Amino acid sequence: MNKKNITVRTILYISLSIVTVIFIFPFFYTFISSFKGKEELLAIPLRFFPSKWHFREFFDFWNYGDLNFTRYYINSIIITVGAVVLATILSAMSGYGFAKYKFRGNNFLFIMILSTLMIPFTAIVIPLFLLVSRMGLANTFPGIILPMCLNAFGVFLVRQFMYSVPDQIMEAARIDGAGEFRIFFTIALPLIRVPLISFIIIQALNVWNELFWPLIISSSNNMRTIPQAVALFAGTYEINYIGQLTSSTFASIPTLILYIFLTRYFITGVSMTGLKE
Repeated sequence: MNKKNITVRTILYISLSIVTVIFIFPFFYTFISSFKGKEELLAIPLRFFPSKWHFREFFDFWNYGDLNFTRYYINSIIITVGAVVLATILSAMSGYGFAKYKFRGNNFLFIMILSTLMIPFTAIVIPLFLLVSRMGLANTFPGIILPMCLNAFGVFLVRQFMYSVPDQIMEAARIDGAGEFRIFFTIALPLIRVPLISFIIIQALNVWNELFWPLIISSSNNMRTIPQAVALFAGTYEINYIGQLTSSTFASIPTLILYIFLTRYFITGVSMTGLKE
């Protein structure tokens, strides 16, 4: 390796290290600040590490007022798992159908689905709320999950990667007597598992962090989610900063664990997005 390559690599590593610190610093500072007292947290000039570590206050948010954070965690897990599973199944089947079946109106229907990405959620929230309420699904898990499991991006992603699945393999399976569902589940899906896992990560992050829709459709204390619980620390006359920082830290842990274990699939899926029809 010549001197020029060493210099380029050194500059690259330094730049990547700086970017990494910039991205990690907010979460690390939030975690460290959770152990500070209120006076020290708001003190000027700011001090990065607390002079006295308040470990008891770090866990007090679990019993803050009438808030049941254990219940909120369970709610968020149920909603996230339900929405991700349904979105993955619906997106995979729709993308498979658009890519592998030729029928009249194929491109038109796909463009119509894709055009919904340009519609802001706030534009349809009122009719969506009325529809879900009249179906009797307000304050229920299905009422929160169903609107979040329809994902046009997932349909687009699966459709594009389904084009990379050779038609000859599927035709050979049909000749051998395999049904369409068996071909879909045993041949098509395993061949696109990497982009599918990438979609699962993105969908899980979006659903876990969703605040607007659960806040609108659920009014019961037992149906609250973690983002709602974090927002509840901001009162009318006072803001519990320590509670917000602590609950935000715990709210970030599941998504960090998910990303750490599936990061290699996510990176591979992103690098493969250059596939064309």
